[in-house]
Amino acid sequence: MSRDVVNLRTMGRVTQVINRNGEIVPFRRNRIVRAILAAVRSAGSKDEWIADKLADMVVYFLDMQHGDAPEPPHAGDVDDMIEKALLSSPDLHPIAQAFLAGRQQRQEIRELEETIAAEPSAGPQVAQHELGLGGWNRARIAAAVMREHKLNSATAGSVAEAIESKVLELDLPTITTGLIRELVDVELLSRGLIREPGSVSIPRYDLEQWVFPGEETDAPPVAEQAELSERAARRVLSQYALHSILPAEVREAHVDGSLHIDALHAPAAVADTRLDVAALLSAGAGFGLQRMFAESTAGIGAALARLATTVSAAAAFTSGPVALKGLDRALAQQAQDEPDRIERAELQDGLRLLAAQAPDGLLLEVGPPGTPARDMIVRTLVDTLAAADGSLRRQIRVELTANAGAFADPARRSLLERAASAASFCGAPEFRLREPAPERPAGLFGETSALSHEVVVARAAINLVRPVLKAPDLNTYLERLDPAIELAAQGLAARARYLERVAMRDMPEPVPASSRMLRALVGASRDVELAPVGLGLVSALLAGVDSEADPGAQRIAQQILSYLGFKFRERASRLGLTGRLGTRVEEVVAARFAREDVSLVARADPESSLRLRLSRDHAYREGGSLDSSLPLAERLEAESALHSLLGRDAGVCTGEAESLTAAEVLEFVRDCVSERGPQPSKLRIVVSSRTCRDCGARYPANRDSCPVCGSTAWAVPPGQKSLFQ
Repeated sequence: MSRDVVNLRTMGRVTQVINRNGEIVPFRRNRIVRAILAAVRSAGSKDEWIADKLADMVVYFLDMQHGDAPEPPHAGDVDDMIEKALLSSPDLHPIAQAFLAGRQQRQEIRELEETIAAEPSAGPQVAQHELGLGGWNRARIAAAVMREHKLNSATAGSVAEAIESKVLELDLPTITTGLIRELVDVELLSRGLIREPGSVSIPRYDLEQWVFPGEETDAPPVAEQAELSERAARRVLSQYALHSILPAEVREAHVDGSLHIDALHAPAAVADTRLDVAALLSAGAGFGLQRMFAESTAGIGAALARLATTVSAAAAFTSGPVALKGLDRALAQQAQDEPDRIERAELQDGLRLLAAQAPDGLLLEVGPPGTPARDMIVRTLVDTLAAADGSLRRQIRVELTANAGAFADPARRSLLERAASAASFCGAPEFRLREPAPERPAGLFGETSALSHEVVVARAAINLVRPVLKAPDLNTYLERLDPAIELAAQGLAARARYLERVAMRDMPEPVPASSRMLRALVGASRDVELAPVGLGLVSALLAGVDSEADPGAQRIAQQILSYLGFKFRERASRLGLTGRLGTRVEEVVAARFAREDVSLVARADPESSLRLRLSRDHAYREGGSLDSSLPLAERLEAESALHSLLGRDAGVCTGEAESLTAAEVLEFVRDCVSERGPQPSKLRIVVSSRTCRDCGARYPANRDSCPVCGSTAWAVPPGQKSLFQ
């Protein structure tokens, strides 16, 4: 019996490692994963998944050889085992060679760093960040150059000698590490060893101007330390994203005003997150997070608490507002569709709690009016936002869906009247006219066939005006537009790749909920958006007319949108992305485009009359919108095509809701759902089907091509007159 026990005894586990300096430290599996990942990336391979698999092999053989040994393995033993694992397969030999080269370089760096501990050489004192003064030693520069830029020891030593010579010529008693880095960057750039500076910094003058503005600026000083920290972080991260994430050509297009890559200050964040509330309240929260959310919620209080947790997590990886869709429906189900179970105070407190978790804003999508419980929830939300202090309106926006059936029942109609009254007072909610969303197909066991949450990975804006400055006709203009579309796709692909690396990185347990959610969303979505800017101005210039409302200008605008949407989808699909046109862009982006183009025209021809047209207010209108003074029926002739390109709702925003009375807002809603001619309103219009222009077949609006003839030509909603006729 004892012999059997000995034979079946399991091998020991390695729990410690002897470091290269002789210190015994805990064994970390993720150090092996990172070492293999570094070799994979150095070899130019995209098979990062093998790092995790090979790490298991390395740990297994380490346990076999050293698990029962009297002393832990050395760091060199771990490297030997990684090397054997990589050499075990011929397909991994390039990665093995990269690992061997990296191992040799690390050995050379350690030898250099051993000389740093020796007596410092002649030179100035070095002011090290948070470490005080240290002696001069060029070996430290050589080691840093080898580590950061992967240069060999001979080249790194030559660079260090050149830097030492320049520093000695300066004859300074003290020098900072920041200045040394700048000198190293200049030397490496002059030798052609790098293409971009290796350091990211903020001038001290800029920091002081943020706190104590001078006479040359009208900007107010920062209010508090948090604002100063945020502004500094945005500057540093924007520089990092420009120089380390985007390709050089894309960066140049962004800097000169041909493109704008959105949210460079948040390289590890997605552009938009739209969460399905019903999924959030189910087991796993729709992300497979059963360990965090083991069961479905029971009751509105528990539902609001979970929403606060998930919204806070989503806000951590989203650069803009977080959207919650179907809030009223999901909360009504928590109350079992019984209005008596709903407490207004509980809902109001929950709304304030949600607002506190989303510092960049929260969008609540509710409606259309339905059951009494749902209507009561919507009414409470609207009343809370319409409160006199207006504190929540700066953070929360509510979009209330309306449809024709909402006016058939007096009880449901009263909700729209209440909401219209609030909209006339404070602009909340914003109405949206929409057909009911189709039911999502379910799998064999009742689960949804796809992730019900949505995310836009990255967003960019394209300056449509820049190519027209040198394009006399439409065909030439479209040819000049191609390079900008290609660069936009490349820039968004670079952002998506970086974000995927962030989402899929190896993290020690317990992994935060935000990281798990980001991993699920980025793994399921490759959606990117491109927002056109200046469409109306371009169409008028190409048509040779003064107004973008001219039929000829609208026809050209429609052709530009068609071409832009098709080309962007094509370029994005080649890079593994799902591209679509969007309409969201910050006002400062359009202002920057206008400023750059006016300056460009002024340098070329100071007397050009084009300068006046470029500098007009709203000349660079974002999105695909045309002249806002047109009646809605006429706008739809052009914007229905925009809807086909976007695969989403076509926006119609012709005025501010605050300037409308309750009766006017309600009348606009009625007009848009009736057979009468609609008037301009702040509504969003959507169609559920399209008509093929080539064969006349009708098909769902979410189809990219006609199922009958395969055409991707312009299709407009049934009953609409095509602008091509």
